[in-house]
Order: sequence, then C-alpha cells, then structure tokens
Amino acid sequence: MMRLLLVEDDETTIESIKLCIEICETDSVIVSTRKGKEAVELVKKQIFDAVLVDLGLPDIDGTEVIQEMRRFTAVPVVVLSARHSPEVVSRALALGADDYVTKPFDY
Repeated sequence: MMRLLLVEDDETTIESIKLCIEICETDSVIVSTRKGKEAVELVKKQIFDAVLVDLGLPDIDGTEVIQEMRRFTAVPVVVLSARHSPEVVSRALALGADDYVTKPFDY
C-alpha cells in the first residue's frame, strides 16, 4: 500500500491528483492538507511513502515545509508548483526536494 501526503491549496488540483493516483495505484492512501504547518505535523506523526508539496500555500511557503521536514525525515518530496524560474527550482532542490514538477500539467 502506498501512503501519500498531498500538500496543495487548490481543491481542483487535489481532486485531479487523487483521481490520477487512484486510477494508477488502486491500493493507495492519499492524505491531503491545504496548510504547510499541518503537513509538517502529519509527517511527524505518520509514515508516508512520498510527499507532494505546492510552494504557494496559504500559511507558509512550501520551501519552509521542505526545510522543516528535512530536519527529521528523508521521505521523498516532490514539488508541484506554477513557479518555474530556474532560481526557484534550484532553491527547492537545494533545500531537500527530490524532484520538481511545474503546473499546470497534463493528465
């Protein structure tokens, strides 16, 4: 069973990603939150196989989420963001993200 944490503030994106993952990986549990601080607490309390995190969150920036998680876990982190400048991508990767996917993306 795959356990995935999705940190995203847009409901349409949440539902689209959940649908795609559930179609491809039927034995999966997807936990979602719109808040970065809540995401950090969830990762402290639960085991996830991966975390997908948007950079533009309403409470803290996604880069802060990555930094905080890297203090206590090596869970794979993939950034999903509309921010795509080389500087932003490089910074997210330098802070500990494992990969970076720009939005919007085709399903």
